[in-house]
Amino acid sequence: MAWFKDGDRNTKLFHAHVNGKRRKLQLKSIQDMNRNWILDQVPVMLNEVQNCEFTMQPTIEEVKKAVFGLNGDSAGDLMESMELPKFVTHTNLVLLPKKKDVQNFSDLRPISLSNFSNKIISRVIHERLVDIIPNIISDEQAGFVKGTSIAENVLLTQEIITDIRLRTKVGPNVVLKLDMMMAYDRLFWIFLTKIMRKMGFSEWFIGLIFGIVSNNWYSVQVNSQPHGFFKSTRGVKQGGPLSPTLFILVAEAMSRGLNALHHNLYFCGFGIPKWSPKINHLAYADDAIIFSSSNDTSLRLIMEVLNAYEAASGQLINKAKSAIYVHHSTSDEIVRKIEGITGIQRKDFPFIYLGCPIFYKRRKMEYYEDLISKVLDKLQAWKGKLLSIRGRAVLISSVLQTMPIHLLSAVNPSAYVLNKLHKLFGRFYWSNSIDGRARHWASWYTLCLPKHEGGVGFRSLNDMSNALFCKLWGNFRTKLSLWSSFMSQKYLKKMHTTVVPWRGGSHIWRKMLECRDSTEHLIFWKLKMGSSLFWFHNWTGLGALYFVIPPEFIVDETIHNVNDVIVEGQWDEHKIREILPGDLAMHIMHTIQAPSMNDELDKPIWCLETRCQFTVKSAWEYLRRRKDPSITYDNIWVKGLPFKISFFMWKLWKALKVWSYFYSHAGLSLEGLPLHQAIVKCWTTKVIPRLKPIFQALPSIIVWELWKRRNNNKHGWTKINTDMASKGNPGRSSIGFCLRNEEGDLVYACGKEIQEVTNTQAETTAILEALKHCLTNEMNNIWVETDSMLLKKVITREWKPP
Repeated sequence: MAWFKDGDRNTKLFHAHVNGKRRKLQLKSIQDMNRNWILDQVPVMLNEVQNCEFTMQPTIEEVKKAVFGLNGDSAGDLMESMELPKFVTHTNLVLLPKKKDVQNFSDLRPISLSNFSNKIISRVIHERLVDIIPNIISDEQAGFVKGTSIAENVLLTQEIITDIRLRTKVGPNVVLKLDMMMAYDRLFWIFLTKIMRKMGFSEWFIGLIFGIVSNNWYSVQVNSQPHGFFKSTRGVKQGGPLSPTLFILVAEAMSRGLNALHHNLYFCGFGIPKWSPKINHLAYADDAIIFSSSNDTSLRLIMEVLNAYEAASGQLINKAKSAIYVHHSTSDEIVRKIEGITGIQRKDFPFIYLGCPIFYKRRKMEYYEDLISKVLDKLQAWKGKLLSIRGRAVLISSVLQTMPIHLLSAVNPSAYVLNKLHKLFGRFYWSNSIDGRARHWASWYTLCLPKHEGGVGFRSLNDMSNALFCKLWGNFRTKLSLWSSFMSQKYLKKMHTTVVPWRGGSHIWRKMLECRDSTEHLIFWKLKMGSSLFWFHNWTGLGALYFVIPPEFIVDETIHNVNDVIVEGQWDEHKIREILPGDLAMHIMHTIQAPSMNDELDKPIWCLETRCQFTVKSAWEYLRRRKDPSITYDNIWVKGLPFKISFFMWKLWKALKVWSYFYSHAGLSLEGLPLHQAIVKCWTTKVIPRLKPIFQALPSIIVWELWKRRNNNKHGWTKINTDMASKGNPGRSSIGFCLRNEEGDLVYACGKEIQEVTNTQAETTAILEALKHCLTNEMNNIWVETDSMLLKKVITREWKPP
């Protein structure tokens, strides 16, 4: 019953059945394997007031926020430094496979399943830390820091590596991609306390954190059964609400150490544009990437920092999985020198960083093979699931179309890549397989229209890419970050973003400029203190004044901000009339309130949202390809009508087929009126509102039933149904069969007793007797139905004798 209710919709039951995740987690066999940081760079970051906030008893609102922020399926004494009991801190370790073929423990990723009480405690502390973390963590660390974005780390990495062949005066540029071995599991607790103490956390709060991380008891869950009960000696739990925050506190030591190299006169970093922020590394939790020159001293200084960090924190760089990357023209001699100093081998571009390909050459199809392979793996896994058209639509919307979203938010793949994905989606939708050759009743771009415009409601990846890059442009214009600062210094120079032309650069920058014209006028700047740029921000609601004023008016470069035309809290009418046309000056002075004399910066507002905040959904709706809505499709997609029926009517409406067949079988006495006009007449009939949904759904249901009856009838065919009964196996047996014509009417029936045989022999005899009767009476088009799967496979040659 659960399947009939939720089995063909976007539900947990549907996805659990399709994916079979529990089967993937089963472990059949596994092999075993035989195999004092100086804190001067970490400053005091917290004051007494902030420490007092950490030590306060949790309020009802904090606990409520923590509880409702947790998954439902998944104590005040703690704040008095009392040790938590084992039944609270006990955690099940679930081993998730990293790849298909699991052979040893390195192929597994342990995830901690804490009990609910433990998560509440961790969540309360996490919520207290989350607002202070952005103030104490370096800009280079983007992992689990409020207000940061994983996409910006990818974008910044791509921008830096785009120029890998430039500014190589001290030697070729080098990129080190580090792989930390079991980063969360190896962390030293003592080092965590030292970092927190150096940052200025109170001793009471440090003791609280130490009590939480050092009092964990584990059981390992193998094939859904817990095994063992042991205490941890180091590391933090993977999957706990507090663990990522504690880890980035430790990783801050490495960031501070690497940043301190900029003050070392012997250090020569990666060749980045002049006036850009000094960047020698980026990190997202334990995913770190380092930028340097190939200068011997610089590389040795970097390795000294990394070695000291390893020794003090317990972290270990997996040099076998780490890699160095250089420009392809770099000589072998320099490469060998770099490998000798770092102990890390060279690999070739591109490489995957945070799920996205990083490269410096032109975009190529093979850079995105990893994404396409993942999509193909999904389709292959669903191949034998016998999915309905509704089930395939759910999987495309909720799984396949979400897989490229992260990549599209940080990378601009070529049109060929997106079209390749669209073809895979289309083949799966129409034929339930990637190799199918079923008829496509409409193009993929038609399917991506909303239902009321003649589509099915999918989303084109081209439209999603444009919407995501609009978000990127909005972040670049309105938020201050390491990435936006770098982009400004690299591309803008002394020009403003709204007028800077394309003069070369990365494919990301080019795409951003393409989205600028469709996005910039939708960002409205609400005046507070008048910090908006007078000429280049849309603070009037008419667009940037730079583009609004007539050509005969010259831009007054002495006026930079809106508050430059404010005198004693009022508009400087004389100045405004002097630099702007009369109608524009009147609009500003009579409809826009002068900014107040306070310290609050002007606020950017996204015009397409009532809540004034940017959403990808609103950008997609604004930019997407569209057609005129039609009342016809509103009547086809009736709420409550099964998807298969609505989709069947949609296909009929799309296809230019002859309606006379359906007209004659419907028994309609509308002389000379085509059936599609009769359906429209039914849809437009004036009835009471209560009956309107029924009249909307009725034509689709009638046509669907006619189609089913048409498919059930096979002209000129005879259907055989056979069965047997026996007393024992083998035992006394009897057989029976009946023959029906194309209308389903009984033509002949026979039953008789046979000798003692097995069940299979009796089933075989029944089929043979029926076939003999058909041959005798010249019935050549025969359709056999039997309840014996074995005989079915024998007849269709699917069964092979042992």
